[in-house]
Amino acid sequence: MALFRKKKIEKPKSPLGLALYDYDLIIATDLKKVLDGVNSNKKLDARKVSSIFKDVDYKFTGILDNLSKENLKVDYRSDKIRYLMIDMIGKLKAFLSAVKNEGYDSLREDKDQGSLAVDKVKEIRETVRRKMKDIESDYI
Repeated sequence: MALFRKKKIEKPKSPLGLALYDYDLIIATDLKKVLDGVNSNKKLDARKVSSIFKDVDYKFTGILDNLSKENLKVDYRSDKIRYLMIDMIGKLKAFLSAVKNEGYDSLREDKDQGSLAVDKVKEIRETVRRKMKDIESDYI
């Protein structure tokens, strides 16, 4: 029956929308597993978390390359959004590298530091969402 078919979500056509879509996909698939494990006080497998962080870092670097000034020419309002997205990804990469250098058990022990960093990134994401709505983007 066609009534109960799953709604197909299309990729956005604008480059900023596509970068934000990729960012949300990384957060929802890769990092959600690690953050859920930390919040439920499970013991983290260092090799598995290390490979996830390496993969996430590689994907974030790809997004940052796509958002660079050389690869993306946009107007003034979209340029502000680009810088917010670069800041958001940079803060998350810095947090992940700090966790990687200090050890994964420190993430579990110091949840407040991790939650502050994640909350700051979520706040920037909400600002990006509002600004994308202002320029009538195809992905919010």
